[in-house]
Amino acid sequence: MASGRCQPMILVMPDCNKWPYKERPSHHSNLWKCVLHYRKLSREHEIEYAISDLIDMIDTTYNVSSCAIAGLSDGARMAANVANKRPDRLQTIGLFSPVLRKDQLPKDSTQSYCIYVGQDDMFFASGARFHRRLEKENYPHQWIVLPGHHNWKMWRKCLSDFLEKL
Repeated sequence: MASGRCQPMILVMPDCNKWPYKERPSHHSNLWKCVLHYRKLSREHEIEYAISDLIDMIDTTYNVSSCAIAGLSDGARMAANVANKRPDRLQTIGLFSPVLRKDQLPKDSTQSYCIYVGQDDMFFASGARFHRRLEKENYPHQWIVLPGHHNWKMWRKCLSDFLEKL
């Protein structure tokens, strides 16, 4: 904002950390162990409803004309779900290294998706499938492939680029 590359805004961004901090993965083999173990403990639907309530609170507290949502990894799937529930308020959706289901598509063609993946991201195929489904259905979106992996170094680039697009 200080350099003028983006406007003041409120960005809702679920992180979807499902495992305790001490057990967060430091490498991919540990990631799968954690995801499989903690998936059944996930309270995604509660988080999605809370985010929807948060959007209502933003509307009543701040003078904003639109809201955006973004998420990374499994949080991108949650961001897409919330966007589907709130197309009235969420016009721009950022999905960074998304882990999406095959049946997941936007509910409103006025929404615009920015899908970011790293060239060496372990979920590159998931993002690519979603991109092809959006293309087939003529949904407005941008497909952005960056150098990088499924990690914070790449996601920082995604977030910076996404904020400038807003």
